[in-house]
Amino acid sequence: MRFLAVCGITAAIAVAAACSPNPERPLAAGPTAPSAVVAGSPGGGTSGPAVVNFPARSDALDFRRQLETKYSTMGRLPAETYVDMEGEVAWIEEYQRYRVNGCDHDTATRNVFAQVDGEAPPQICSLLAFPETASYPPRDHVVDFRRQLGAKYQSMGRRAQSTVDGDGAAIWLSEYLRYRTSGCDHATASQKALAQVDGAPASETCLVECTYSVDSPRSATAVGGDYRVEMDRRSGSCNWLAQSEVSWIVLRPPVTGGHRSPVSYAVLPNTGGPRSGRIRVNYPGGVANLDVNQASQSHNLAFQFFDPAVSTSPVTECQIKGTATICTLTATSVLPSAVTNYDWKVEYVYGSSRVRTQNGPLPTLSFTESCSAAAGGGSVVPITVTLTATDAQGNRATINSGQGSQAALQLRAFACS
Repeated sequence: MRFLAVCGITAAIAVAAACSPNPERPLAAGPTAPSAVVAGSPGGGTSGPAVVNFPARSDALDFRRQLETKYSTMGRLPAETYVDMEGEVAWIEEYQRYRVNGCDHDTATRNVFAQVDGEAPPQICSLLAFPETASYPPRDHVVDFRRQLGAKYQSMGRRAQSTVDGDGAAIWLSEYLRYRTSGCDHATASQKALAQVDGAPASETCLVECTYSVDSPRSATAVGGDYRVEMDRRSGSCNWLAQSEVSWIVLRPPVTGGHRSPVSYAVLPNTGGPRSGRIRVNYPGGVANLDVNQASQSHNLAFQFFDPAVSTSPVTECQIKGTATICTLTATSVLPSAVTNYDWKVEYVYGSSRVRTQNGPLPTLSFTESCSAAAGGGSVVPITVTLTATDAQGNRATINSGQGSQAALQLRAFACS
């Protein structure tokens, strides 16, 4: 939702106020200390994480100073406003952060004023806000908050003067913050907001539509463990937010990220039958689902890798030295009844993409690969193996190389002699 456009300064701005002659008390004790904020941190403070990232307070303060200069050049005279620039920046940003993260006007105002009074920062109201879908409050709400803030500062005996009245500070700081949380850098956001002060219509934000994909499904052993998978952003610049849909899949922090950021999760031990769960990865305009299949103690599946030319023992590497080197995979399974089908898939890149598949009753898959003049003195070729076994009762179990107790596998290719 777009912030309500503001048409020129004359309709909304009256003469008002500048910097406080009274220095503020330190952070966490004074009125300029929202959330003991680490500038630029996700969510803006300790009152809860969020995907909508607010700018460093120094940037917002720089814009407020530019706004002060702008009003001065327009002939505005300083007037009493009670709230100094630092207070306006800190608390209007904190109010906006609560609003875009699901809080209504009264709740956001109450949460901010609790911090003004020195209380611990209350939690935000939602973790599902993105810059592309965040609901920004209407102008009259922000103006009302600024007026209440002025009354609060006045009751505390604070005094300040500024050429920018309270309504103007609320409107234009909010516009600046809307642009910053919607993909614009400091200079661009400042330019877009100040252009509206001159009467220009509100311009578009800097957001770009994006999409994500994730390698799914994933397998987990019956004993569980820690797993991770990368999120692949195919377009745009947005972040994602992950949520587990089942109690036995526990997300590890952080639960938000961007391109190539991992979704890390723990799978709890399974004492029942095979089960499937999902991690829902939300991003603006879409969802990427990560499905997790977990075996049970009575539905275990594993496989071993063999290099017959080297050893009779299991290995994690098959050495490709001849023109017809054989590599073998052998499954071991424990299902409620006899396994009737093994569905094998082996993938790797060796000169070109290679895919080896086999579907049937055989628990063993062998494939042949050749040495290459381009392979050098032992080039490593990672391989991905996926095996699904199905028994006579229709029970299924799936496992992947490099996950859980299954080791990562590879070929080592040598030049033909």
